[in-house]
Amino acid sequence: MYDIIRKPWLWDMLDRGLLQECGWRGVSELKATQDIAVYDLIKDARGQRILEAGGGRPRILPYLARHNECINLDRFDGTHGGPEGASEFEGIENRMGYLGERDPALPDASIDIIFSISVVEHIPTESLQDFLEDGLRLLKPGGRWVHAIDIYVENEPNAYYRGRYDQYRNWFADGRLVPIGDIHQGPLGFSCDMATNPDGTMHIWGTYAPALIDLRKQAQCVSIILAGTKRED
Repeated sequence: MYDIIRKPWLWDMLDRGLLQECGWRGVSELKATQDIAVYDLIKDARGQRILEAGGGRPRILPYLARHNECINLDRFDGTHGGPEGASEFEGIENRMGYLGERDPALPDASIDIIFSISVVEHIPTESLQDFLEDGLRLLKPGGRWVHAIDIYVENEPNAYYRGRYDQYRNWFADGRLVPIGDIHQGPLGFSCDMATNPDGTMHIWGTYAPALIDLRKQAQCVSIILAGTKRED
């Protein structure tokens, strides 16, 4: 699967009660949409090892920890608005570090599911391959690789976001990741069926990241959903 999260899927998830199942009271921001999209793709996990990359103060991981062994991999240092210090949840191991650093304490082929929400867009472009390679190292054959990724779309998408969009999609190019569902082959561009961040939320976010105010005045914030499994042979 590689596409923007779109309203038909969002509304179907809302009809199925996934928002309440993940503890959200309403779809007040894009993060709620991303949470339930990722949750929908991995909620069936039982007795598995799940790693959230850059989970900070995790939102869906505590629900997954009811039936699985879970790891929250982060530096917990306040970077990109994340928390300073780790939160303790039953069934979740907090581990210091970032995916891509090849932590030797995390063995090869030891994880069933790796996911992230609003993390990948913060990884420098030159480090994206390290993130992918470390994830593939950790995943068991058949393990799931699921990410919700913020991206800004203007009337004419700029070269940076077009390049990032293509680079994420290219994670499937060499066959080591098998997509779950379809891959959108078109270029990055906005269409009215995309689930977006509400304008009021974008205004509030400006108080946290003033450097993005001008971009947010003229762009829609949407989310890529990327989902695949590590090839088994």
